[in-house]
Amino acid sequence: MDKNKALVPVKTGRPPFEFTPKVLDQIRNMAKIMCNKQEIATIIGCSHSTINRSEEACKAFNEGVALAKETIRRTQFNIATKLNSAQMAMWLGKVYLRQDKDDEQEDYKPLPLGDVIDL
Repeated sequence: MDKNKALVPVKTGRPPFEFTPKVLDQIRNMAKIMCNKQEIATIIGCSHSTINRSEEACKAFNEGVALAKETIRRTQFNIATKLNSAQMAMWLGKVYLRQDKDDEQEDYKPLPLGDVIDL
């Protein structure tokens, strides 16, 4: 080995994972169907900690989860209203309107029966 030549550092380890716009769309779309970060990481070829370390990947994941929740809520609302499901309407009332709670706040009290039907 020639002592006059400078030593060139050898890069070791994996190359950094690149979150391209295509990969970010893939993350968002998988999160929209409720895939978790571990499943997404396996499919796109990185670890879930790589996704957690990337601000843009976390943002894409959170957007996908929010869209999934919106779809579920819209479906539930449509079942309650368009399909006339009493069970879904009661569940939505309990969860969103707090109709199963003994709450003293006026906003959450059900209407008196006389206000709803003619007695």
